[in-house]
Amino acid sequence: LHIPHTNKKFPGFKASDEKGGESEYDADAHKEKIFGGQVKDYMEMLAEEDPTKYEAHFSKYIAGDLDGEKLEEMYSDAHEKIREDPEHQLAEKKGVTHARGEAGQITSTDGTEHVRNKKITLEQRRAKVAAKIAAAQAKLLAADEEDD
Repeated sequence: LHIPHTNKKFPGFKASDEKGGESEYDADAHKEKIFGGQVKDYMEMLAEEDPTKYEAHFSKYIAGDLDGEKLEEMYSDAHEKIREDPEHQLAEKKGVTHARGEAGQITSTDGTEHVRNKKITLEQRRAKVAAKIAAAQAKLLAADEEDD
């Protein structure tokens, strides 16, 4: 297949300094981004400088026995699996439903509860603003009367 494209948007592309000059494309820099080189560098830097932050940020990697050296292998395995079966598999729906209660309380069938504010209408917003203006004016009038 011939797919016409440009590599200007890829990592590793460097535009020429002069107009009409040759631009450069570094395929190794692009490959490093694809295989998580920047994540590896960040992991190693955090492990040296702040081990507690490293453990907090990369706890799932640590639990999966992954370090910076194994990232490229992990991405290679993922790409192989995608090539084997590129068809997207939809996840099963959990069947969780949500019910809205009073005062914005939302209860889910999985037992979680959240508070979500319900949007108010334009008329309600305008009435709210008018009430605030009236309250501010009344406060100013009361302050004026006290001064007299």
